[in-house]
Amino acid sequence: MAATVGIGLLGLGTVGTAVARRLIDEWELLGERAGATPVLRRVAVRDAERPRTVNLKNVPLVSDPTTVVDDPDVRIVIEVIGGREPAATLIEHALAAGKTVVTANKLLAAHQGPELSRLAEQHGAGLWFEATVGAGLPVIALLRGSLGADRISRIDAIINGTTNVILTHMRRDGITLRAALADATERGYAEADPSADLDGWDAAHKLVIMSWLAFGVHVQPESVDRVGIRDIDLADLAYTGQLGYTVKLVAHAHTGDAGAVHLRVRPTAVPADHVLFGVDDSDNAAFISGDLAGEVMLRGLGAGGESTASAVVSDVVEAIRRLDAQPQPPATRPAALLDGEAVEVAQYVRLRVADMPDARQLALQALEDRGVPVVEAIDKPPIDGPDPQLLILTGSAPRAVHDRALETVDSLPFVREIVSTLDRIEPSS
Repeated sequence: MAATVGIGLLGLGTVGTAVARRLIDEWELLGERAGATPVLRRVAVRDAERPRTVNLKNVPLVSDPTTVVDDPDVRIVIEVIGGREPAATLIEHALAAGKTVVTANKLLAAHQGPELSRLAEQHGAGLWFEATVGAGLPVIALLRGSLGADRISRIDAIINGTTNVILTHMRRDGITLRAALADATERGYAEADPSADLDGWDAAHKLVIMSWLAFGVHVQPESVDRVGIRDIDLADLAYTGQLGYTVKLVAHAHTGDAGAVHLRVRPTAVPADHVLFGVDDSDNAAFISGDLAGEVMLRGLGAGGESTASAVVSDVVEAIRRLDAQPQPPATRPAALLDGEAVEVAQYVRLRVADMPDARQLALQALEDRGVPVVEAIDKPPIDGPDPQLLILTGSAPRAVHDRALETVDSLPFVREIVSTLDRIEPSS
């Protein structure tokens, strides 16, 4: 193996800066671990004249990313510019030239991961994407390698740091989502446009990648059952807390007996005895169930430039070790989706009901009559009006059964409003 391996970097934002700094400042350490020293040869940026917070020394900055990919001294291309284009074209170009690519691009990996992996194989290149899920948490390595002997049946994960920071801040400090978002933005946890986080797209992209590796099924992100956190109410955070739950944006996937899969990202009430209960602030966690290893959990900082850079540079080290034997593409079979309406769920429901005799009992009876078991019902005083609140914890039933039962409840004359519903993980005991 050569004493040095040339590295080209596409993007010098928060992550790219941290990556460049590590490659330049820790070249000796990385060389010892990789078996050859990664040397940063060229960096592509939008504005080459803009001041930078990293000392690139003699590494040239260029505005044309193609020159980085085409540089004969570049063997490994790192892509941290994000988005679909021009990232897809640049990665395809690099792979077609037989160059290994390390990417943090979860959007691209979710949509085109299998296609890019096949392209890499065709040209004797490698595709590494640890940083697409969980930043510095080695989720991809676990699924791609360490659990390679297991049949994985289920994934439950908190994989969006922005929403976790927001929900934690709302619950602890009693502030609105808008105020919590503003604080998260100021602290660098939220993008200028936070839509992908708030609407669950970021978590959905990551779940697609995890499920592809875990189940060998590639699901398009648009097929994920996805609900974001925009409608989360402070009252529900308080009420669920009183009942022993906390609300998290949980990414869930499981496979049925015939190999069909179900993927969903939804705000979920998590009970105190669940491993995800205490995963707060910018921490991420992945809880994976396999038939041999049993239940495995990873937890740690899942957001920020340095944590993501850890995954990127670790991939560079591993890619150098395996320049002559890059990993095979993950197996991919045609996607078969479980009917989301048939998947069983338990729920938390909050109603606003008329202050009249039997209203409570009649609402609960309507749920039971339509196949939704009632585990617990709690009366709460009115909020902003004369009507009492009724909190209901339902047991497991198909989502379609829940939906039809709630439609019936909503039609009852004494039910003023179904204020909110949340999926709920049932306590283990």
